[in-house]
Amino acid sequence: MEGKTVTGAGRAAVRLLVISLPLLLNDFYLMLMPKGQDLLNIVLDLIIYIGWQGSIIYLAYRAGWFTFDDLGLRPKSVFREIMKGLLLLAAVFFVFLALIGLANFLKGFFGLEIYRKWYFPLPDWHPGLVFLYVFYLSVSAGIFEEIIYRGMAIAILKSVTGRKTVLILVSALLFTLIHWSMGPMTWVIAFIFGLLWAFLFIKTGSLIPVMVAHFTFDFLTIYHFHELILGFFGIKIN
Repeated sequence: MEGKTVTGAGRAAVRLLVISLPLLLNDFYLMLMPKGQDLLNIVLDLIIYIGWQGSIIYLAYRAGWFTFDDLGLRPKSVFREIMKGLLLLAAVFFVFLALIGLANFLKGFFGLEIYRKWYFPLPDWHPGLVFLYVFYLSVSAGIFEEIIYRGMAIAILKSVTGRKTVLILVSALLFTLIHWSMGPMTWVIAFIFGLLWAFLFIKTGSLIPVMVAHFTFDFLTIYHFHELILGFFGIKIN
């Protein structure tokens, strides 16, 4: 019995690694990219987010690693789920602003820098094209990352354990790990939000509110909306 448990845990670990590979490796190429190669960035992003991750989702489904019912995408009321997502967004955005304020304080008084601005600058294009670009980035993250790191990951983990604490914690740690290149502040944010989103997904059985919150949060932060809010209150990010 113990041997079967160990084997099951090992199999689950391998599956989690496989579904995480695209984003674990994603940021390596960004370090090597010459400045001004916006179109190349988009092509590589499409290959990784849409091509590679999409293929993994399809193959994992065909292999029986998860079912579409595991993803919680069949709610009774889509409108209600969207509204829940917007309420969730308000909560996580408030937490995000508080964490930035704390990071600003630590840097100003102790010289400890844990916050790094968005490292993937917006291209110098027509505003309409930039909007479409940001919309794509936000949708691709909001959909694919939630399907993989909440829906699929938790379904894989359930083959080993039914303990909700383990499901939530491992899912959040995996979500944090794929943001490895973005600095300590992002790790803290990813872990906190990962815990919250995994908890809500398990509790409600619906992934749509989390997708809505994730998409909108990314959209607003890529456009630096949080800096505008902090600036309104006289808080300038160092």
